[in-house]
Amino acid sequence: MSLLSIAVSAQEVTVSGTVSDAMGPLPGVSVILEGTNRGVVTDFDGNYSITSVPPTGTLTFSFVGFRSSSIPIEGRSVINVTMQEDTQSLDEIVVVGYGTQRRSDVTGSIVSTSSEELREVPAANIQQQLQGRLAGVEIQPVGNRPGADARIRIRGNRSITGDNSPLVVVDGIPYQGSLTDISPNSIETIDVLKDASATVIYGSRGANGVILITTKDGVVGETTVNLDTYTGINTVARKYNVYSAEEYRALRDISPFREGYRPREIEGIAQGRDTDWQDLVYQDGIITDHNLNISGGSETARFSTGLGYFKETTVLPLQDFERYSLRANGDFNVGEKVSIGISTLNNLTITNGSQFGLNVFPLLTLSPLMPPYDENGDILVTPAGNIDDQESTYSPLLIREYEGSWDDRVRTLYTFNTGYFEWEIIDGLAYRLNAGGYYRQTQNAQFQPQDIPAQPSYFRPNQGNTAYVGNSESFGYTLENLITYKKTIAEKHRIDATLLYSAQEDQNYSTNVRKDSITADFVRFYNLGISSPSPTAELGGGESSWQLESQMVRLNYAYDDRYLLTVSGRRDGSSRLGEGNEFHSYGAFSLGWNLHNEAFMENVDFINNFKFRGGFGETSNQAIAPYSTLGGVSNTISGVPVRYNYGQSIVQGFYILNIPDPNLDWEYTRTLNLAVDFGLFQNRLSGSVDWYNARTHNILYGQQLPASSGAVGSFVTNVGEMTNRGLEVTLSGDILRPSDPDGFSWEADINWFYNRNELEKLTSGFQRDINAGLHIGEPISAIFDYNKLGIWQLDEAQEAADYGAVPGQLKLEDINNDGVIDQSDKSVIGSAEADWQGGITNRFTWKGFDLSVVTYARIGGTLISQPHQTLSSYLTVNDGRRNQIKVDYWTPNNPTNFFPQPAEQISPQSDAWTTLGYFDASFVKIRSINFGYTLSPEALENTFVKSLRLYVTSQNPFLLYSPYVDKGGVDPEPTSTFNNSQGVSSPGNLSGSALVISAGTPPTKSLIFGLNFKF
Repeated sequence: MSLLSIAVSAQEVTVSGTVSDAMGPLPGVSVILEGTNRGVVTDFDGNYSITSVPPTGTLTFSFVGFRSSSIPIEGRSVINVTMQEDTQSLDEIVVVGYGTQRRSDVTGSIVSTSSEELREVPAANIQQQLQGRLAGVEIQPVGNRPGADARIRIRGNRSITGDNSPLVVVDGIPYQGSLTDISPNSIETIDVLKDASATVIYGSRGANGVILITTKDGVVGETTVNLDTYTGINTVARKYNVYSAEEYRALRDISPFREGYRPREIEGIAQGRDTDWQDLVYQDGIITDHNLNISGGSETARFSTGLGYFKETTVLPLQDFERYSLRANGDFNVGEKVSIGISTLNNLTITNGSQFGLNVFPLLTLSPLMPPYDENGDILVTPAGNIDDQESTYSPLLIREYEGSWDDRVRTLYTFNTGYFEWEIIDGLAYRLNAGGYYRQTQNAQFQPQDIPAQPSYFRPNQGNTAYVGNSESFGYTLENLITYKKTIAEKHRIDATLLYSAQEDQNYSTNVRKDSITADFVRFYNLGISSPSPTAELGGGESSWQLESQMVRLNYAYDDRYLLTVSGRRDGSSRLGEGNEFHSYGAFSLGWNLHNEAFMENVDFINNFKFRGGFGETSNQAIAPYSTLGGVSNTISGVPVRYNYGQSIVQGFYILNIPDPNLDWEYTRTLNLAVDFGLFQNRLSGSVDWYNARTHNILYGQQLPASSGAVGSFVTNVGEMTNRGLEVTLSGDILRPSDPDGFSWEADINWFYNRNELEKLTSGFQRDINAGLHIGEPISAIFDYNKLGIWQLDEAQEAADYGAVPGQLKLEDINNDGVIDQSDKSVIGSAEADWQGGITNRFTWKGFDLSVVTYARIGGTLISQPHQTLSSYLTVNDGRRNQIKVDYWTPNNPTNFFPQPAEQISPQSDAWTTLGYFDASFVKIRSINFGYTLSPEALENTFVKSLRLYVTSQNPFLLYSPYVDKGGVDPEPTSTFNNSQGVSSPGNLSGSALVISAGTPPTKSLIFGLNFKF
């Protein structure tokens, strides 16, 4: 044994040395003994020392931005290395649509993220993961319930009536589903195209930006198994701030309410009762995600397949989102010239509680003096504090008591399949066929049981049952034929050309029926024929289809890695437009200059990358519903058939719904983009700055026609012009580099951007269209209303009287100084546009530990809080009838300027109640804190596990700043569009797509525990 030890010792040596580049010593270089996991990192002076290595071994030196070097030891004890910069290694591959490019060759505006960055925010969908992380990409939620979607805007809004959502492309094929259908674990990279020079290749669908999603693919190497799993708890982040029992009594006692207290309330006063209805109903939710991925392959065949399951429940009963996912793809080389590939992405999602769900109004308005249970311990069915609500508001505790008695379910099955065939005809020249198809089936099912004494119905007080079922199908295909040519001439001229011919078709069908008076509750929505003939069933449905035929050409040229040129053009023909307008051609060009590759920059050591780029082009938005150029008729009103007597017969009637515009055209956007990309100090500081100006003309708008026209619907036409201008800054900093593998490191990513939207022209010639909410010189999200100055105070009684008001009522600005407050005193008082927004991601590592913190900020803009608009939600009426959202209301002893006094009239102007709902929309949030530990290879040496990481994540842990929350709001982010909100009275100054805060599921925070295995 001793002889063996001596022999082994004789074979092992210690190797040391210095690693440098043309500038000097290079810290942070990885030095690995080839074939093992053993290695070190060079220190601040570029020095390293690695012990106990065989003299016949090989050391591999690697560092980002430099060519890796593998150097045989050959018995030496000192090995000094000079590393050579590798321009191509600095160039991550970027998906640009119909191909890829090196980052240094890109001349358009593109921002990217990876699966590693997405995992820093565990969430149900990629919208939540991307929020605040990509410059120029604004993501706003439209609800707190599980499975809620989000609104994505790239460089602002360009349309009034049309869709402003970006085009989504998955694995090269346009994606027609919802992003909530895609499991985030299926994604490898996301690239976002923002300017016209990048998006013009998608022509009539490129104006709103393009999101390119690349799913996980197989790689050459041994088969590996990855298991990512986490589970956690959802809790209420902030409850709605309502009055306590004492505050409720104080409000009621000075309010105009004269009904007095109910007997049980009087009992509650005597007992000191203070019922918190939110605490009684809220419950902890769960969030869990499990994903298994198997991948591997050889030089001729590669594969990747994955299974996933996600479920999230929230703090309200029976609100949840569930997703099952199956993904698979394969790439195969057939000989040396042909390659083929297939992929399939399949998801089944089930959402409960999203259609009518749990109305939170009773949680916020039931009397805190009322008991939740009666003397026998049974639920008190009618715990309202006034006679009117006793008949219409039941206890929310009934939801959980009879949770199986109702249905509110949306089930969606989605399958998305792609394939390709590629043939290298000759060196550099290739033909590729891309094919894709999808099928989506959705069922919306609802049932609310009848109200009977034995089983009170929370949703139908004193009413019978009702049911609804709707089924929709959509399917389509895309075929793309591409010719690509790549050639390098004289080692300096690089040419990359792409030609495309494509065809796409999409079809949609839907049917639905709503019926009251089902014979028995157990029938639910399964057989609506088993119901009373009266009332008549409400029937509905629809069908639409469209086709798109396109040709595209793109030429990329690079000279000596210094001068870059991209020229692109596309021609689209669409079935959506009328005769003579079906086809349109688009063009764009962009230029780039890699300044750092110039000879005169060789001695500028601190600049590693510096590129100027600029581009101009035109795209459009085909957000015109199929058949819009044909007009339309209808035979139902709110689902009820139109019938009339014709002699002795009852016949079906029709009426004109829409008048067509035969000259209807798309919206066109011309964009100028100027930018600079940079990398400094050995690329320890890198980033980009983009400035853009996008002008849109032929804006689509659905104008409402007068009744005399005979058409009750809108008349969609092209009405004007608008611009979006903005600045985007992205920075990445390698702040602290470790001197050894276990050292402390700190990296940070920062993005900051703003967008200025402005309506510049209306074809009508008017300066403003108040009914449409359109104002020249203002954003399309402009809010036109009175300007609330505060509350009339006691020492302003005479001035208030001049305006017909009294102290304690709303004080409004008399803009024209005519001594009268009327409609002429309304003006643009704000908009939803943020002054700026962005985010910071900090990453720290030390030994096996890692920590990331994701921060998101949105500063400026005006939010609309429906709970604070008295007649919009009846949650801040201050009439003493019921409990409500807590506000700082005026009294002679509390001369506040926030809310008027409890009175029957808050202002002589009957529509002034809207002014109470406008707040500063600014906020700063910590979106995620992720702390993990990765076991060392030595700890796993005798196991079958290749790597193992354990982590804990706190999601939405802190709201650092929000003026709205400081004034009693629950969360500053929108929860709904105005069309889908639960408002009672319309303020009359908002578009249907305006984002608002409504009373719904409260914001939640999560504590998550997870594991990442690799076998």
